[in-house]
Amino acid sequence: MRRVFHIVDEGLAWIEKTFLVTALAVMCLIVFFDFFLREFFASGFVWAKELAMFLMIWVGFIGASLATRANRHLVVGIPEKLFPPNTLRYVSFSVAILVVVLTLFVAYLGWQYVMETRMFEERSIVLRIPLWYVQIIIPVSLFVIAIRFFGLGLRVLRKDLTAIGGGDVPAAVTEPVPKPKTK
Repeated sequence: MRRVFHIVDEGLAWIEKTFLVTALAVMCLIVFFDFFLREFFASGFVWAKELAMFLMIWVGFIGASLATRANRHLVVGIPEKLFPPNTLRYVSFSVAILVVVLTLFVAYLGWQYVMETRMFEERSIVLRIPLWYVQIIIPVSLFVIAIRFFGLGLRVLRKDLTAIGGGDVPAAVTEPVPKPKTK
């Protein structure tokens, strides 16, 4: 089961990274050419700002998912200072489970919002695309983030990680190295 999860996660990460690179390149090109055309030819793309904004939303949510995968999300480092390593493991697991529950709840609310937008057939102002196409990334990415947090919590319990947050640092790397004896 772990192997299947790992293969699916690797494939999803590849898709996410490919999308991020492509979306960032497209955003930069669109904004650059729009600026160039406006400054030098009094022309431009009417849709450039709207498309760049939509891509930025997707980049932000997919980037958050990848940050969670790499255990690089924002965290408060207080537990590491308050709890000894054995206790920290259980505190980190508890925090991970709490984050999973809260993230799934927000994903559920996001799903409801997307379905409401779809039901009312709301469209973007310039591109006239259904807004739920843009918004669907919210519940989907939050669901993936929740799954990845659960995986991080399990890795902490198995002692593969010392704590959630702060990077993908194996537990063996962060344990103190014994000092050599001096005479």
